[in-house]
Amino acid sequence: MASDNKGELRQSAVDILIGIMVFGSIWGLSEATLGGFLNLIVFPNKGAIMGSVGVAIMASALAIYRKPAMLPGIGIVAASFKWLNTWLLFVPPSSVQIINPAAAIFLESLAFGLVAIFFTKRMAKNLYLGTWTGFLAGLISATAYVYFAIYITHSPIFARLGINSIGEFVTGNAVIQAAFFALLSPLGYLCGEKLVAKAVTLQARRPLYYASSAATIAGCLVTSAIILLSGLK
Repeated sequence: MASDNKGELRQSAVDILIGIMVFGSIWGLSEATLGGFLNLIVFPNKGAIMGSVGVAIMASALAIYRKPAMLPGIGIVAASFKWLNTWLLFVPPSSVQIINPAAAIFLESLAFGLVAIFFTKRMAKNLYLGTWTGFLAGLISATAYVYFAIYITHSPIFARLGINSIGEFVTGNAVIQAAFFALLSPLGYLCGEKLVAKAVTLQARRPLYYASSAATIAGCLVTSAIILLSGLK
């Protein structure tokens, strides 16, 4: 599909995999840095904020690659950063402190990918659709997450949030998350559109492309590990 001479982005399986790894690593790094800071200061709506940052990152990848199917892969890579807590801090890999946020990230990427299937081709012409894509993805992923937390990991999510039912969560926390997603989704898409030309230029220089991609992935992992070891988690 791609031809560097025509100014198009390569879409081979290797290039898609590299895109998944790079954008997933950037999302994982944001969870370790901004997410860790918000958790440290007990900032309200941390989950909605961090989820919307992830959606902005995925929207940028969507604008560049136009492949909604790659978004769950980006979520899987980002979620895998949560297991750095196991490798570095000896947190049990099956603990809810790891499973729940990892599941939230994956559900966000899955929901955004599924909704984006219907809107991707039209988002470039009408960014208003990006707002609805983000809103629906936020609402769906938050609703799926509360069922997961209650019935799979049996987390005391109601007591922690001061609510009494799934209905209260959906009409409160889920709507807030949907609003954040609706705000940052089109902004991320716009950012991705601005990066397309640079991505094409970089891909045309294959050795530099591979080296810079590997450096980005490694840098995100190392920085995340340092942040965790410093106690910001």
